[in-house]
Amino acid sequence: MKTTERVLAIIAALALLTQTVRHAYVRWLEPRASVLDKYDRPLEDRISSATSLDELLKLYDPVRREADRVRTSGNRSRDEYEDRQNTEPFRSETQLRQAIQAWEEKAKEVRALWFYWSLGLIILCVGFALHRFGNRWAGLTLEIAAFSEFIYWTSPSFFGGNVKEFDRLLTHKLILSAVSAALLVGVIRIQRVFEDPPVPGSA
Repeated sequence: MKTTERVLAIIAALALLTQTVRHAYVRWLEPRASVLDKYDRPLEDRISSATSLDELLKLYDPVRREADRVRTSGNRSRDEYEDRQNTEPFRSETQLRQAIQAWEEKAKEVRALWFYWSLGLIILCVGFALHRFGNRWAGLTLEIAAFSEFIYWTSPSFFGGNVKEFDRLLTHKLILSAVSAALLVGVIRIQRVFEDPPVPGSA
């Protein structure tokens, strides 16, 4: 059993530590600017500086009304319709709609992250108690399930966009990933996973 515990502990430690480092890098060190930003910066700056979904909606409403007005101002061929998607106000409408959708998606991820991580913590507590005072294999099974939840839900988000809600999600993942790693270290120490049993007859 010790060998199984050690292998699983090493795998969990590698996953948690590497993704915690990645979260920290993406949150504070990864370059987010592009040399092309100067050509399309005004709207991008307003999107990235928005601190709430309501702010994005206030930006989107007038642009959407103007886009609807242009759409209804006469009949246009399909080719003309596709061409104008790259012109104003349609380009700004698309950018703002994508930013709103990204914000909503990241907000959902934050809620799911906390729910499933908390569920994993409950499972870990039950598994830890079983491991110490009941069936060790049943306890180990629940501990594996708990750390699987921790690792999965704190795993990196590869599509973030430029909305602040992505930074909030990243911060939450960083914190919970680090806490998960600390919990793993605690379990390893208390259960003496890497301690060799004493050799019989040795003083």
